[in-house]
Amino acid sequence: LQLPDGVVLVADDWRPESPGKFPVLLMRQPYGRTIASTVVFAHPAWYAAHGYVVVIQDVRGCGDSGGTFEALVNEAADGAASLDWAAGLPFANGRIGLYGFSYQGATQYLALAGGGRRPDAMAPAMAPWSTRNDWAYEGNAFRFTSNVGWAVQMAWLRASREGDRGMATRLRNETSLERLSAMLSERPDFSHLSAWRDDAPEYWSQISPYQLLATDSLGIPVMHLGGWYDYMLGGTLAADAAFRAARPDTAHLVIGPWTHIPWNRSAGGGDMGPAAEYSVDRAQLQFFDFYLKGIGERPRTVELFDLGKRHWVHFDRKPEAPAVPFYLRSSGLAATLLTDGGLAPVPPLSGIDRLVHDPSNPTPLIGGHLGTPQGLVDRARVDDRADVAVYTTPPFGSEVLVCGEVVLHLNCEASFPRFDIGATLSLVSPDGVALVLRTAFTRCTSSGPQLLAICLQDVFVTVPAGSSLRLSLQGGGAPAFEVARAEVPSGQPRPILVTIRHGGNEPSRLELPLRAEPAAS
Repeated sequence: LQLPDGVVLVADDWRPESPGKFPVLLMRQPYGRTIASTVVFAHPAWYAAHGYVVVIQDVRGCGDSGGTFEALVNEAADGAASLDWAAGLPFANGRIGLYGFSYQGATQYLALAGGGRRPDAMAPAMAPWSTRNDWAYEGNAFRFTSNVGWAVQMAWLRASREGDRGMATRLRNETSLERLSAMLSERPDFSHLSAWRDDAPEYWSQISPYQLLATDSLGIPVMHLGGWYDYMLGGTLAADAAFRAARPDTAHLVIGPWTHIPWNRSAGGGDMGPAAEYSVDRAQLQFFDFYLKGIGERPRTVELFDLGKRHWVHFDRKPEAPAVPFYLRSSGLAATLLTDGGLAPVPPLSGIDRLVHDPSNPTPLIGGHLGTPQGLVDRARVDDRADVAVYTTPPFGSEVLVCGEVVLHLNCEASFPRFDIGATLSLVSPDGVALVLRTAFTRCTSSGPQLLAICLQDVFVTVPAGSSLRLSLQGGGAPAFEVARAEVPSGQPRPILVTIRHGGNEPSRLELPLRAEPAAS
């Protein structure tokens, strides 16, 4: 495909063995088209064997395509041109679907925003809706480790492509993320990292699907695929909500127990068991068959993996539950005694907990979408640290379903204007194992008394009778986030005191969406 500015984009295609014309499945990706997202999907030949022309294209400046790669900047215009081109291929029947995950999911939204021929169906998996808030930042904190890691990957691919052996060698041999970050931030002509760190609103507006598609009808059949431990889950949920509001009858959502990679029964550091197995490829085939060929059964509207019962549950619409407040309370020792802090339905009259964040000994982030390890892992040992404040419900007397968005309202203040709050929701078994369900991270820039609203996003978990839910609060999130530091004149970091207040006019509380009745099957 030759673009209007003369840049040539290169693609491979796989076709059915039988003669005729077929629907096209297009994936646009930056990692070299031979990979074709086979880290999570079946090879394109599998889809071709089921009656599709599959086109895998190198985006601008990647693989064998011409031009210079600028993360997401050219994907709207290039994607629109690619849709026009792919739909007109001699072996295409005029029907076209988009598929792919992560960056390849973002290219789908941006191609739609390009204003050209509209796709007939889309299947974005684990992709950002707001590139800043779903990918680069979380609670205004820069996702340091994952952002630098991806920037290094893309810079190495570019250096290798351009024959810059010096840069490629430096990127391969350097092990310090801080030095790699500095190296790439000094090369804004070579890497997107400095633009991401500069955090200019006008920059994000040109690469954020939700802004570029703000006035679009979004009336396209879509299947969104996400993972409870994917760091782009917020993008999946927000995009699904937007498309579902526009046309609920053609919106489909699948959320499994997965991290960004890998999928299936693996959930980062945990194994979810045989019931977690799910063929994303078969689900996508059913979706495209129904909307591009008009054959087969209509895909299910919503499929969610229950992290408590560890099985799949199906719904005719996205389930909802009322938010129930659980108020933080303690005798003041929630940061030093694992059993002192509680979550109760009635707010206390008053109370204060104090935790100290020491940047020389940062609290590790365990489990969830960015912890080490990721996923449904036990964080009980971290909860026992004296720089973590822990609040646990009494054991539930009967089975309860937590189904929807979890929000923490935290009344706090700190000894330094720049401080962090990391929040974790865990499922605690009677024997004390604390399995991470959700994590969230927020960077604050004011030290005075404030009521923070920290969104831990959606969760879907059946809490067994006899088990509890726990909120853990910490002042750091190493190594996923840079450590917040309070500098003294000597330049040495000093500890930051965080004060958590209970009771009063604005009591700290955790809002949990609870349903007592069992989920549908």
